[in-house]
Amino acid sequence: MKYTIYGAALLVMAVLVIAGTMIISGQDVRENEMDKALNTAVEQTLEQLKQDGGYEVEEPGELIADFQQSLLMHISSDSQLEVKILTADTQKGVLDVEVTERYQTVKGTKKHAVCRKTVILEEYSEKAGYCMVEFLVDGIVHEKYSIYRGGSLVLPPDPEKHGFIFQGWKEAGSQNMMTKDMTVVKDTMFLAVFH
Repeated sequence: MKYTIYGAALLVMAVLVIAGTMIISGQDVRENEMDKALNTAVEQTLEQLKQDGGYEVEEPGELIADFQQSLLMHISSDSQLEVKILTADTQKGVLDVEVTERYQTVKGTKKHAVCRKTVILEEYSEKAGYCMVEFLVDGIVHEKYSIYRGGSLVLPPDPEKHGFIFQGWKEAGSQNMMTKDMTVVKDTMFLAVFH
C-alpha cells in the first residue's frame, strides 16, 4: 500500500511537471514562430522590389498585400493576428510592421505577444552582411532588429519608466550616446538612459 501511494504521488508530480513544461514551451513556440514568420515575410516582400524579373510595385497598398500574403503563408498556428503597417514606402524600400499575436494557453489563459520588424532595402553588396542592433531597458530587450552593415539606425519608441525621464540611448561599453545619423558596422547594443 505504501508503494502505491508513492507511485501515485510520483505520477501526479510527473503530470504537473509535463503540464508546466508544455505551457512554457507553447508560449515560446508561438513567439518564435511569429518572429521567424515576420522576419521572413518582410524580407521576402522587399526582396521582390529589387529582384530582376520581379514585377513593379507602384503603390504601398500592393506592397502591404504582398507582405500580408507572405506572412500568412508562414504562420501555421491558430492564433489571431493583428497587423499594423507603420511604414510602407515603395520608393525608398522601407517596410515597418508590428504584429500582435493573441492566443490561448493550454490552461485557457489568454496571452499575447508583440513583434516589430523594420527593414530598409539598401543597395549594398551581398558581402556586406547584417548587424544585430539591440535596445535594452534595465537588461530587458525593448527592441531588436537586424540591419545591413553600414546602414543607418532606426530609433525605437521611447521607453517609459515610472518616476524617471528618458534621456536617450547609450552604446553599451562606452559613453557614446546614440544620434539619428549614426550608422552600424558591427553588432551593437544600446542601453536606455533615465534621469
